[in-house]
Amino acid sequence: MNPWMESVYYKSPVFFQNLAVTAMGFKLRNERYRVAGEKKLAELIKTQYFSADQMLKYQSEAFVKIAQHAINNTAFYNNWASRNGIVASDIKSIEELNFFPVIEKSYIRENAQEFRAQPISGKSKQFTLHTSGTTGTPLSVYTDQDSRSEHYAFFSRLRSWYGLQPIDRRATMFGRIIMPASQKEPPFWRCDAINKNLLMSSYHLKNENLIHYYNTLIDYKPQEIFSYPSSIVQLADFIIKENLKPIKLKLLMTTAEHLHNHQREKLARAFDAPIVNQYGCTEMAFFASTLPCGDFCLHPEHGIAEVRDSSGALQDGGEGELVVTGLVNFSMPVIRYVIGDNVELGTYNSNGFMRLLDVQGRKDDVIYMRDGTPVGRLDPIFKGGSGIKAAQIFQSEDGNVELRILPDDSYSESLGVALKNELIKRVGSDCVINLVLVNEIEKSKNGKFKSVVSRFVRAI
Repeated sequence: MNPWMESVYYKSPVFFQNLAVTAMGFKLRNERYRVAGEKKLAELIKTQYFSADQMLKYQSEAFVKIAQHAINNTAFYNNWASRNGIVASDIKSIEELNFFPVIEKSYIRENAQEFRAQPISGKSKQFTLHTSGTTGTPLSVYTDQDSRSEHYAFFSRLRSWYGLQPIDRRATMFGRIIMPASQKEPPFWRCDAINKNLLMSSYHLKNENLIHYYNTLIDYKPQEIFSYPSSIVQLADFIIKENLKPIKLKLLMTTAEHLHNHQREKLARAFDAPIVNQYGCTEMAFFASTLPCGDFCLHPEHGIAEVRDSSGALQDGGEGELVVTGLVNFSMPVIRYVIGDNVELGTYNSNGFMRLLDVQGRKDDVIYMRDGTPVGRLDPIFKGGSGIKAAQIFQSEDGNVELRILPDDSYSESLGVALKNELIKRVGSDCVINLVLVNEIEKSKNGKFKSVVSRFVRAI
């Protein structure tokens, strides 16, 4: 949204803001729920009952299709194949995965165009997504309407396990800015009528506001809540503390952050619903979720998973860096891609779903407003895709905030101002926010750094 439209949106009555949110929802619905996705969902409903052998055969055929497409249609894999005397027809089964090199995220970030391919269907429009990555480093992701729709078919299958349709009444708590951070009175939500989605702000979860969130959910009666763990747990704490009646749902799904056991326990007390965690990436290179049986598993139709151990060797299981081969996104095929998280892969279940025993992904601190209100995830402000190599938000003991930017050659002063303004929208204007350009950002022993660090201790 450009600044002029954004200004008009914020000054408009809530009724017109709901219309604007619904208009955006219409666009997203057209991207996510297409004929290709419907066909994929019908396929997934069948493959979920496959035996492990049948699933391996399915994976192998899907790998051959996307690997041959990558060799024929991307600069990177075409050049790699030529150097190694390989042609697309040499890829005949999943065994040929061993031919391919490991690709670091830093390389794709700097050379994204080399991985861009034409979609299989000429009628499937391409577009670009952006992700901040697990270390605050932005990455451009190319996709197309059909690939994106097939990706969302996995969410639809997941929801179907709990009696939900692809589009049912839901409430969401993510990092979207749907109102100014300075807003003091409800409603702290806007309604996307086309997707039956109540978008609830994750930046207004003050103690005095939580009763409004609770009452609204009771009245709205969503069948599903989809949220960052750090956001929905704040409401769960309030429900438990005030001894309120648990909110009944068909499904409570968390995503984008690690769901800790103590968080799950709180959610189970505050919500009368199955608690499901989903794990994936904007690159659409893998998809994992809690299954109805309780196991946390990778969905094999979406991607192939390996781990790179401490010696640098690739393994089919055990502990190490997660290495994935996507089977869905034909506009940006990635093979043996190091996603940036450390995991522990377990055994396969009888249907060929690999158990994911542990994920050590993003473990950011929490930034607080001056009044002690915790702020939701802040990485969405970095999803512009260019201008910065990495970034970190640092809050000092006095509550002031530094926006630390490691710029690249395309960085401009206007970009810095825009990023600072995006941060102000989320944190509010009562904190001092300084933009600092740096030559490096300190990393931890494992070679990563937190994109959010807070030394501020709020008053209890």
